[in-house]
Amino acid sequence: MPVDDETIFLEVDNAIRGRDSLANARIDVRAKDGIVTLTGFARTTREIALAGKLARRVRGVTTVQNDIRIANQPSRS
Repeated sequence: MPVDDETIFLEVDNAIRGRDSLANARIDVRAKDGIVTLTGFARTTREIALAGKLARRVRGVTTVQNDIRIANQPSRS
């Protein structure tokens, strides 16, 4: 049975916010057709990787676009 985008969003958001190590991260979650996009800021590359890993574990997620950046660092674009 397919999982709707709202459910994916809620489960990914809860997984990220439920991690103590990500408590200070400012991560926004979007879900569309099973594709999750993570944006915002974290303190370390480890936090960025963890957020992506948690998102990939959620049922219904087909792809994770991890655009989280290190806080206080400019974009490379």
